[in-house]
Amino acid sequence: MTHFWILLKGVAMGAADVVPGVSGGTVAYITGIYQRLLNAIHAVGPVAIQAWKQEGIPGLWRAVDGSFLLALVSGIALSILSLSKLVLWGLDHYEPVVWGFFFGLIVGSIPLILKDIPKKAAAKTFPLLLLGIGIGAVLSYLSPAQATLTYPYIFFSGALAICAMILPGISGSFILVLLGAYEGILEGLHARDWGLIFTFMAGAGIGLLSFARLLRWLFAKFPVAMVLTMAGFIIGSLVKIWPFQSEYSSDVEPVWTVTAMFLGWLLVYGLNRWAKTLNAS
Repeated sequence: MTHFWILLKGVAMGAADVVPGVSGGTVAYITGIYQRLLNAIHAVGPVAIQAWKQEGIPGLWRAVDGSFLLALVSGIALSILSLSKLVLWGLDHYEPVVWGFFFGLIVGSIPLILKDIPKKAAAKTFPLLLLGIGIGAVLSYLSPAQATLTYPYIFFSGALAICAMILPGISGSFILVLLGAYEGILEGLHARDWGLIFTFMAGAGIGLLSFARLLRWLFAKFPVAMVLTMAGFIIGSLVKIWPFQSEYSSDVEPVWTVTAMFLGWLLVYGLNRWAKTLNAS
């Protein structure tokens, strides 16, 4: 039953990672498995190799918390593969509404990212927030709406997105949107394009074992500076998914887009309330 609940938590993480807004890392944090996930990721490397040399495969499996990772990754994969079709359908038929929902999710997530920063520390490093906003805005204007998905670009996208996916508050899917790879990746998942899928997974694996470790160190060493810079980056990048852009031609009434924005914000607010309830109990 324990592994079944971990599988369900993986399903929730996968659902969060499909949409550009809520991070899978946020869901992991809320459901109480975030530290265990970080420990398992950290063990993949020298710790795992040493365990394999001493105890063979069983020792390796225990060192990386294999049963936990298998159940979690299975849930994430199941959720992503099943929800990708729904998101693509929404983008085809109700594009402004879908982007409005994503916009609401991200706006709702920003206060959660900043809520634990001490006011004195924030005042000293406030310029980093402005720097992040500037970088995010510039990249949003420069990045393509839809990139050409060559295998090297897919690999790079997977490596970069996975770093965001494991950090609470930062959405890997949003990084894919900025890279112009979001819809192409979803289409590849839906079409079972195994070349694309395995290339993306390979990039994610490399990113998880390299860049993610660096990010983890930076967040541990310079937590306030990193959070402010990342929050600024997200704020500046919101122009990329503003739902009332002329390119999002649709017969949908604006009121539905506004409603979707509110529902996205409300979902994040509900998740935050749930987290507070779990922490208080």
